[in-house]
Amino acid sequence: MPNNVVRLVLATAASVGLLSVAAIPAHAAPLPVDTLVAVEQALQPAAMPIGSKTAESALIAVRKIAEGGPRYNYFPRSVRLTEGTTQPFLYDTAAADCLPSGFEPDDYSVGIGQAIAGPAVDESLPVPVIPPGTVNVFFSAMNTAMSSPLQADNLEVAWVNLNTMQSGRAPMFQERPADYIVTLSNTIATGSGTIVFVVFGSVLDNTSNGLPPCEFAPVVGVVRA
Repeated sequence: MPNNVVRLVLATAASVGLLSVAAIPAHAAPLPVDTLVAVEQALQPAAMPIGSKTAESALIAVRKIAEGGPRYNYFPRSVRLTEGTTQPFLYDTAAADCLPSGFEPDDYSVGIGQAIAGPAVDESLPVPVIPPGTVNVFFSAMNTAMSSPLQADNLEVAWVNLNTMQSGRAPMFQERPADYIVTLSNTIATGSGTIVFVVFGSVLDNTSNGLPPCEFAPVVGVVRA
């Protein structure tokens, strides 16, 4: 299991780098099938769930990186940090074609990954104190409405500590009170060091009324714990 997780994390980081080199223009024509297949093949070595929209989501995310525009400025209201600091992930990710009508032409959700490394205190967590060697990873899916503990979001986080080579994989769930934006998280004992995280999978909109899940391209964060 640990070796599989290490491969997942490192292969994902490598895949993101390869895709960034081949980023498509901002106003490109609809993606040909062979392009989507190529992206799916680039993601497969990471051994993570690949949905029907994951490849398209990855291309949207990489295109936004290549454009070099400002990142999404969002911090969840449900995070009440009284001690410690937040470390952002390396880039914002995306999930294609999962929002209700009214968001056209950008019919995708932006995903924002962030982390709080201990020692820290977040009064919104069931256990507010985040001790040293522990990291709270949280992920917000923009333009989705209301997380719910009962909706079974299929979002995960994998990690590897580059100093100790310890690794793990865990679900993301609703630790904090429900916010308007779906924000899922997990508090993980990683040990101290430089930690590479990968968040991947899908999020459901609690008011989706039959909309498909938002299948996010994987997002990578490097956190000092």
